[in-house]
Formats: sequence, C-alpha cells, structure tokens
Amino acid sequence: MAKRRRITGEDLYRFRFLSDAQVSPDGQAVLFTVTRFHPDRKKNAYENHIFRLPVSGGAAFQFTSSNESESNPRWSPDGRRVLFLSARDSEEERKGKTQLWVMPADGGEGIRITSERRGAANPKWSPDGKSILFLGRVPDDPAAEKLPPEKKSHAMRIRRLSWRMNGLGPRHDYRVHAFVVPTRGGRPVQLTEGDWDVEDAAWDADGKRVLIAGNSEDADLTFARKLYAVPAGGGRMKELCGLPGPVYAPTPAPDGSVVYFAGSDLRRSFGTNQGLWSVPAAGGEPVNLTADWDGSIGQSVNSDCRAASPFFGPAVRPDGGEVRFLASRREATRLCSFAPSTRAVTMSDPADRTIESYSQSAAWQTAAFTVMTPTGLAEVHVEQNGREKPRTGMNHAVLSRLLLAKPRRFSFKASDGVEVEGWIQIPPGSRRKKHPAVLEIHGGPRTAYGLGFFHEFHLLNAAGFAVFYINPRGSSSYGEDWATAVGKHYGERDYLDVMEAVDHVVANEPIDPERLGVTGGSYGGFLTNWIVGHTKRFKAAVTQRGISNFASFFGTSDIGWRFAREEVGGVPWENLGEYWKRSPLAYVDDVTTPLLIIHSEEDWRCPVEQAEQLFTALKVLGKEVEFLRFPGENHELSRSGKPKHRLERLAAIV
Repeated sequence: MAKRRRITGEDLYRFRFLSDAQVSPDGQAVLFTVTRFHPDRKKNAYENHIFRLPVSGGAAFQFTSSNESESNPRWSPDGRRVLFLSARDSEEERKGKTQLWVMPADGGEGIRITSERRGAANPKWSPDGKSILFLGRVPDDPAAEKLPPEKKSHAMRIRRLSWRMNGLGPRHDYRVHAFVVPTRGGRPVQLTEGDWDVEDAAWDADGKRVLIAGNSEDADLTFARKLYAVPAGGGRMKELCGLPGPVYAPTPAPDGSVVYFAGSDLRRSFGTNQGLWSVPAAGGEPVNLTADWDGSIGQSVNSDCRAASPFFGPAVRPDGGEVRFLASRREATRLCSFAPSTRAVTMSDPADRTIESYSQSAAWQTAAFTVMTPTGLAEVHVEQNGREKPRTGMNHAVLSRLLLAKPRRFSFKASDGVEVEGWIQIPPGSRRKKHPAVLEIHGGPRTAYGLGFFHEFHLLNAAGFAVFYINPRGSSSYGEDWATAVGKHYGERDYLDVMEAVDHVVANEPIDPERLGVTGGSYGGFLTNWIVGHTKRFKAAVTQRGISNFASFFGTSDIGWRFAREEVGGVPWENLGEYWKRSPLAYVDDVTTPLLIIHSEEDWRCPVEQAEQLFTALKVLGKEVEFLRFPGENHELSRSGKPKHRLERLAAIV
C-alpha cells in the first residue's frame, strides 16, 4: 500500500462531488450528477455531467457529455426517457440559461424542449409522461426585455422589498411562474401570473391539476405561504390551504385523496420545526402530522465538499401506507418514515454517515442514496429489498492516499446543566503532546456540524492544527428548544456554549491553551466577531462573511429585515439600543486579537459593508487587522466559489 500523504488545497481538483441520485421506475438503474473543478484551470469554473449506474452490477458510466454542464436528471414515468437541465447549444440571447432537454434512457441525441429567454428550472414529468412542468422567469415589462442591448437601460427601477437574492442576482424586474410544455416541444402554457412568485410546483396524482406553493397576496411583506391548485391546461387558481410560514414540496397521495407537503407555522419563529403536513385534495384545514415529533424536515448538516441536491420532499408508498422524507437529527441527515395509520415517525440508523439525496423506485423495491462521512465524500448507495450496498467509489483512489483524521465525539455539561455535543480532529500521525488548535463555528445559526466531510478541517490538520467544533444552542437538528434558544439572545448562551467547549477541550485533550485560534462564517462570522470583542483568549481569528452591525444589516441584506426583526426584535428605528447591544461593532474597542476578515463583494446575505465597517473601526483604533475581499463572489464562496478563489481563501486561513 502506498504511503499516505497530507491533504492539500489542490486535492479539490481531484475530488468528485456526487449528488441527486435518481433510481429508475423499474429499479434497474440510477442516474446521478457528478460535479468537479473544471480540468482546464483557465476556465476557473465547474463542470457537471450525468452518470448512469446499472443496479444489477457494473461500473457507473458517463451518460451526458457536452461543452456545457448537465444536471437534474429525471426519469420519465415509463423509464424510457430522461429529462435534464443544460445550457448547451443556447442561442446567443439565451447564452448560459438552462433549458429542458429530453433524451432516450438508453442513450442517444438529446432534444431541447424549451427556449426560455431567462431559462427554465425545477422540471417535473406529468404522470402520463406527455407534459413537463417547470418554473420560468416572467419579465415585468416584456417589451423592454426584447429591446436591443444598446437601447436597454442599465438603471434598475425597484418597487419591491425583496428585489435581490444572494447567488441569484437582482430580481426586481421579473416574477417566477409555472409553465407546462409538451414533451415533444412547443409553446409552453403559463399557468400562473401576477406580481408574486411561485416557489414550488408539482403535478397532482392524476395529472389534471398542478399544485402551486407561494403567496399571491402581498408575499413581499409576509412570511405566510399558501398551497394552490390550478388546472393543468390553464385556468382559475384555487386556494387549498395556507400557513403563517413556508409551504413547499407538495406531494399528492397516490389515490389523490390528500396532498402532503413540508412547512412551518412559525409558532416559535425561525426555530420552529419544518413538519410534514397534509390537506384534503379539495382544500381545507392543514394538519401538522409530525407535531408530536421534535424533528425538522430537510438537510442541515454542513459540508464544504458538496454539490447540493434539489430539495427532496415527501415520498409516498404506492399503497399510501408510508411517507418517507429526509431530516437532520443531531449529527446526521437520516431517512425518516411516517406511518399515517399510527402517526409514528421512525428514523434509520445513521451508521456514522449522513444522507445527501434519496429516491425510490415506482414499486418501492429499490432505493438510491448519496452518502457522506467525515472522511469520505458522497458516493451512491443502492438498497434492494432491505439490503444496502455502496455502488460507486469515484473518490476512493484519491482519499485512500490521504492521511485523514476521523473526528472523535465529545460532550460536556454546560454551566446551565445541559449536555452539549462536539467533535475534535487531532492531526493524524502527530506525536506532539500539545497541539495548537482552531475552534470552528458553523453558520445559520440553524445548521449543524456532524458527519459531513470538511476539506477545511482536514487542511488545518495537515498544517498541524487540531480542530474542534460543537453545535451550540441555536443549532438545528436538536429540537425546537435548542434551535430557538438563540433568538433575541445573540451573544449569550451561544457564546457561553462555545467558550465552555474551549474549557472542556483544553482540560481533556492534547491542546496548547496558549495557541488557540477561532474562525467561522455567516452566523459563525458574527460569533467570531463577538468573541474577539469579549475575550482575549485566542491568539488569532478569521471572521468570514459575518455580521458586525445588525442595524445596517437590517436594510442591506437580502433577508435582513425579516431575519433581524425576528432574531433581534422589532425594527432598528424603534429598538436601536437592542440592535446595537447585539452588534459586535459595539465592542470593537475591546478587540486585541489579530483578525483576518474574509468577505465577498457580491455577498447579499451578509453584505460586504459589514466587513468594511469592522475593518475601518479596527484600523482607526490601531488594531491588527487585514481584509481579504473577493470580487465576483457571494455568500457561498467556501462551498461553490470559483476554484481559484476557494484555494486562495483556504491558504489565507491556514
């Protein structure tokens, strides 16, 4: 066996990120997407291609290939065709916009189904396979859309509050609506219209209706969302139900009697569990089926080596006797099962892994997963008749050559008597009696650390640092009480949890208490900023894409007014004292820790002005601070930024 070596930043070019495993209706094949750094480094980009895996045996092989990427594979109901998204062969005016493509399931030439000027997204086959539902962008002013470039205005006339979104760009001049197009191609039929956005859509069981999630009434100023139904050929939209919070992933029961969906009533603000709900197909009062289960639907376990799969909503067994969904519980995202007859929820054993994506064959005899571990990137697993097997190993060759530490779990009792969970990674092969160590803090705050693969952590290990991390109060996957604990109390129990974790690790692990560093991004950036203003314990800190001033965040972030109103309380012009009290900038005079600030110029979640204020204040005060800002990047730099920038960021942190 070849001698293992330390991981490097360059290994990101060798990794393959597998996602979106889709098993065929007959259970005989799996399609999935493989994402990697483009081998031509001059492109400084990614490429995605769809691969096919025979379930009965044999290696996976590339199913699509073009100069552009392909993703989102979806089998037709009869399994004879495959639908996917790609920007290949786009006309000049549609360059870079994804369109719907269909090709034979046994391979062949793909046929473009749409030519949408602003692209198409979220496609779904109709139950009879004759039509495709998708979401498209409808311009507010179609005439202005068709003007030649030299006559188009570069000014943005903004009329709505939510006029831009991190990673998606400005959205001031269009709305998202639902369309249906024949699978042979042709002119799409627009099903919805108006000054609001369709956020999710799905076919009803018989294909005669389309289920729509959104809010056609003042969605700009409310969290409330509704579920509608509209005839598949177009017509009047009917409201089925509504919630005070999000509604998404509508999924009809096979017999058409009810519609399941994921959602939240926000009864405990943003920390409220995302539950499994149902409503009669004809409309009525929605019921939270998992109200007695303290879990939340969705994927919230962090990783910096993931190609995200589309959200997997509920999957209903053909006889209606079981509903499956993914939910993050403690350190892992697990497959959960709800029994309508007993209202009971059961969870799969995590087995030291976290599930990234999941799909089921038509008869529910075969399931496909992508599975990740702290030392293993996502690979495809297949389950048949209750027996599961790993079926790909696209990253085994490179990972088998790397010296990687397996995180070791620890727990401690916080000062209020509550048990807090964390993990530590000691540099593998190290003979030191004491190690310099870095505390990592996750974002959210309602996400979680756990069994995800973190290149950044392994890279710090390779540089000689121990790495430790916890899920403090405010994290997701530990129930509503845990998730809601931070609301209106930022910098209190969350700060105590991480500092008491430092006490525990220093007392029980081979850690040098005089050589501690801290870093975090987004909410983790906020808490890093808070920490350096409240303790001198760390010798260095790196704050990333964080908040320093909640008052300015309120008016500059794409979600600022919503987030701050709930998490800080009220609005800044009525509650400025509390906004300033929760802002790390208020404590900048107490900062003595050398600080590196990393931020992206197109970050609209935590805008770059947050970093600018902190940098300016520290410089004016004569503190030791540097500011590393990345042009052309947004809040997702660490996960999906341009390859060159991701490597520069990691090198700067180390």
